[in-house]
Amino acid sequence: MRLLSALKFDILSLYRYRIIHSYLIIAIAYIFLINMVPESVSITTKILVIFTDPVVLGFYFIGGVILLEKSQHTFDSLFVTPFRIEDYIITKVCSFTLLTVVVCLIIIFFTTGFKINIWPLLLGAILSAIFFTLVGFILAVRTKTLNGYFIISALYSAIFFLPLLDYLNIFHTRLFYIIPSHLTLILIEGGFINLSAWKMLYAVVTLIIWIGIAYIFASHSFYKSIILNIGSDKN
Repeated sequence: MRLLSALKFDILSLYRYRIIHSYLIIAIAYIFLINMVPESVSITTKILVIFTDPVVLGFYFIGGVILLEKSQHTFDSLFVTPFRIEDYIITKVCSFTLLTVVVCLIIIFFTTGFKINIWPLLLGAILSAIFFTLVGFILAVRTKTLNGYFIISALYSAIFFLPLLDYLNIFHTRLFYIIPSHLTLILIEGGFINLSAWKMLYAVVTLIIWIGIAYIFASHSFYKSIILNIGSDKN
């Protein structure tokens, strides 16, 4: 019940911060863009749009939310209640992941009518949204200003987008395989092409492992950067 109440509050916060409004408008713009491109590049456009925007939505916006809550000293009162670090992380990740899934479904429905293999794509969107939100979480709690977060997140996002070079046949290297977003591309592309069971299993299991690693770092970073500084001038 506590988690559901917190999740409801986070979703309402996304609405209050106009994040939901922004992404619905962006989704509409993408729908028009995809429907305007030639059929020959339609699938590639859909994959690029889903990969580069809604899937990494949480990565970009979680920084602003956490830094705002830090500036409002929300944590000073929040964590004197039974609310745990795990609860905070889970609700934040779930709210952004839910928004990611909704945006992806809207884009897919109005551009393909679900005439695709939806499950690999949805799995890719969900698991990747969880992972990228956790990475944004790690960066946000360690950053003091929004400008600082924008700079460091830009550096990380540049790394995450490197597998696109391989997908677009611009540059090939096996080093891209160790970047988690390579797995995201596999699953999203699996919505439009036949994806073997073993390749899908490999991508899902490996992304889950990355999520576990990111969650451990997120929990540790939050405790070290936020909890230990509650009530001090360092926050």
